[in-house]
Amino acid sequence: MRKMAVRARRKTDPKFTRAALLITFATAFERRGGDAKAAALRHHLPPEALTDPNLLIEASALYAAVEGMAAALGDPYFGASVAIEVAHHGTPVLRDAARDAVTLGDFLSRAVTEVAAQFDNVRYSLHVTADAASFEIQRTLHVSGALKQIDAIVVCFYVTVFKLGLGAGFDPKRLIVTAPSRDGIPPGFLPRSAFIKSPINGLRIAFPTEWLTLPFALDWALSETSRGEFGDDPGAAPTVAYFRNIVAKNLDYADLPLAEFARICGMHPRRVQRLLAAKGTSYRQIKDEERRSLAVELVSETRIPFADIAQRVGFSSLPALDRAFRHWTGRTPTAFRAESLTADPGAAGAGNVTHGQSRAGADS
Repeated sequence: MRKMAVRARRKTDPKFTRAALLITFATAFERRGGDAKAAALRHHLPPEALTDPNLLIEASALYAAVEGMAAALGDPYFGASVAIEVAHHGTPVLRDAARDAVTLGDFLSRAVTEVAAQFDNVRYSLHVTADAASFEIQRTLHVSGALKQIDAIVVCFYVTVFKLGLGAGFDPKRLIVTAPSRDGIPPGFLPRSAFIKSPINGLRIAFPTEWLTLPFALDWALSETSRGEFGDDPGAAPTVAYFRNIVAKNLDYADLPLAEFARICGMHPRRVQRLLAAKGTSYRQIKDEERRSLAVELVSETRIPFADIAQRVGFSSLPALDRAFRHWTGRTPTAFRAESLTADPGAAGAGNVTHGQSRAGADS
């Protein structure tokens, strides 16, 4: 039996995503009288996340914010209704796939690679056998708590895209949609027989293999706006602040060598070096500066054990942190904390602050 699979290349398992999705739902939330800024702040998302679609934000915070918007409106189908609207008007995320595809198979194959160029928190894949095909989306981040809105958004968006793109060739009775929940999906959107509830961390849409060769067209009118990819245009090059944000979010990800960092950015390591050199800095320098900033903050303002701090800022051992801290400040972590406590006895009252919490002020 013939079997084919199209997958995006595996990168890392980062905790962040771009703010484009948040902006889409925040805009809809405000149209219905909601306070998007308050909703963002409630989930520790910076105000810039409501205006900069390429800003990196915590994926778990994004998911929680959308769930919170639906709860605030008292509308269990908020996410689904926005997703269906977006499917009709288009999204820049799939701009090239929608513009260039001729068949459904063409569209889905292009979507796999197009999404991989923009996001690391989801992996798209297309699996084909002689009997059936399946389009799958897997979240790389495991989040505790309800994701009813997010599940409904993904289901409703892609089922609507299938329906619009295939036109008369679409038959919902020949779909099998597998997702963790159908609670946020409007009644009647799918036949009950077309849905399987399963604790997968994402979505699977199974359909007849012959659909892959059916004509596919979406009437999307999208401009060529930046989506955060790293192209060859020097004017669109990432800023040092953008790189710093990625480093700060991944300090505790092993030692984050340059090759791994470049892979997260979807770039060749030499290009990262050239871009940073043009700004008068280097990857090693910004990593050292971000480590120093966080390490000094945790040593002086919390009682977190030094061994834990070493791990949080990407050092393999406590002696490695001790050597770096002496280089940065001229003092050991123990001496630096003691001096901070003498200067401000309440400074270490923060207790066991998490990495995300300790960086919240800097990120916003």
